[in-house]
Amino acid sequence: MRILIATPYLPSPGADGGGTVMFNLIKNLSSHHTITCLSFAGSRDMPKLAELQQFCTEVITVPFPGAAGGGAFAKLLNLARRVQHNIFSIATFTPVVVRKCLSHAMNEEIHRAIKKHNPDVIHICFPQMAHYIEACQGVPAVMDTLDAALVGVFRRAMNAGNLLARIYYLMQWLFWVRYESRWFPRFGKVLTVTSQDAAAVKMVMPDLNVYANAIAVDIPLHTSSVRDTAIKIGFLASFGHQPNVDAALYFAEAVLPLVRKKLPLAEFVVAGKNPPLSLLDAKENGITCLGFVDDVPAFYGSVDVVVAPIRYGGGIKIKVLEAMACGKPVVTTSVGAEGIAEADDGAMIIADDPSAFAEAVVTLFSDKARRIALGERARELIERRFSWQRVCNDLDKIYAEMVRVKK
Repeated sequence: MRILIATPYLPSPGADGGGTVMFNLIKNLSSHHTITCLSFAGSRDMPKLAELQQFCTEVITVPFPGAAGGGAFAKLLNLARRVQHNIFSIATFTPVVVRKCLSHAMNEEIHRAIKKHNPDVIHICFPQMAHYIEACQGVPAVMDTLDAALVGVFRRAMNAGNLLARIYYLMQWLFWVRYESRWFPRFGKVLTVTSQDAAAVKMVMPDLNVYANAIAVDIPLHTSSVRDTAIKIGFLASFGHQPNVDAALYFAEAVLPLVRKKLPLAEFVVAGKNPPLSLLDAKENGITCLGFVDDVPAFYGSVDVVVAPIRYGGGIKIKVLEAMACGKPVVTTSVGAEGIAEADDGAMIIADDPSAFAEAVVTLFSDKARRIALGERARELIERRFSWQRVCNDLDKIYAEMVRVKK
């Protein structure tokens, strides 16, 4: 089939969870479909194009709406635009993230791509792109939510630190309910990455045609050896995503001091672009920030235990899937484990308060056999439930049924 995939930012491996998933989706679908990718992108994304182009007939990029470039003036202009987006978000009852993706140029490029490539199916990624169903000219379309806003924004409101923030995010959540209720029913199929996200979406839209568990992860051929003495705790994330910022700060401030009381040499190793500033100068507190790493398996091979202390957000946590695929023992929260495993699966340790989280890390550090066993069970679960072969087979059936119904 000919498939047009539209994304809010450029699919790229290692950049962040969503970018990695979109890239791997394209890579795996390209083995038996013809793919055209249409994406918002900026000048910094251009070096990443070559890697994506090898899997696509064409990669079409559209400038981010209102992109201002670099420099002090540009930063000031971007700040003004953020204020403007928030004002218009409230005035139009539209999620602020959607406001940032409104683009006449994207509409035009979708029209051109349909005319040039005549796609059988259009696959739109992320909820903030749902309104582009209007540009699809009757071509069957799939909405791939990846991160369910209805779930993530509500949880962010419930975890807000003050009343004003809680009111703001509850408003944004209501705007998402309105937006998704308008656009999602127009898609032939809506994909979610967890059954919890599917249930939340169907609670608002009971008649929606939803397919859950539309997620997979690349599985390295080999896992790293397990050291006798464990001292490194790893956390890899994209810090442009606020739940990851909250998670890093929560662990550093509430959990790590409890760990270091029992294990003074324990080191919290943080990987990812633009980590919280308070962590950059905290070497004396046992915190090391590596910045962006382009080899995810190598990073996980360099640490002994992986943590994902996520307290809010929707979707599934790609960082957890990747760590488990690398055979690493993972300690996470109920939110971090959502859609992946239950506590009694034995594939991870789930702890939702600082003392229990710290105790889980300390226990793993002192027990090499348990670290090995937990890592092996984690990788086995990923191989069984999160393979790209399963996802692509299911998508093939979904695409074929949508084309059949149209005819």
